[in-house]
Amino acid sequence: MEKLKEIFEMLLNWLLPEDSKIIEIENLSETDLLNNVPQSNEIKDARYRAIFQYKDKYIKRAIWAIKYNKNQKIIKKFSNLLYEFILENITDEMIFSNFNNPLLIPIPMHKNNLRERGYNQSELLVNEIYKIDDGKNFDISLDTLTKTKETPHQSKLKNKTERLKNLKNCFCADSEKIKNRNIILIDDVITTGTTMNEASKTLIEAGAKKVIGFSLAH
Repeated sequence: MEKLKEIFEMLLNWLLPEDSKIIEIENLSETDLLNNVPQSNEIKDARYRAIFQYKDKYIKRAIWAIKYNKNQKIIKKFSNLLYEFILENITDEMIFSNFNNPLLIPIPMHKNNLRERGYNQSELLVNEIYKIDDGKNFDISLDTLTKTKETPHQSKLKNKTERLKNLKNCFCADSEKIKNRNIILIDDVITTGTTMNEASKTLIEAGAKKVIGFSLAH
């Protein structure tokens, strides 16, 4: 039922002109967004950080536009914001924790979900961030972490136990590409942190040195 709802809303977005909120977001400057949209509350796990509060109406609409409409204007705008946010937050890591030459990795989608949507929104963000950086601070890998188990969306599950069980052992990592590497995981939204935790665990077990994660919203 949820899948049909998503398809119906995507069709509406394709058939009808962009709504006023999307146009307004497209026209807002990055400074306007930072000054007027609520910043994310601190995430319980200090390894993960987000820029905005997901409950904000503009942020929800912007992430929908990235996730389901592949809105290039919004992708570029929010990738710029995420890029600057990452640099601000890893300075101390680089100095005090030897967090050098990190590898940008998107949270992957299962191949069936990727086939249905046609793209991974987290991968779109990673590609744009890497383009902005121009190789100065990050390396990139889009196939190092894969999702091998198709799972229901975390928001549909009732409690923490179900969410943990849902994602257990759902990722696989290429140890040759990440051995002794620092990793930055990128996702569009961090909800409970369970997805980031499972991806981080998989990467560390495969030989990664340190893993931290960033998202647009929490």
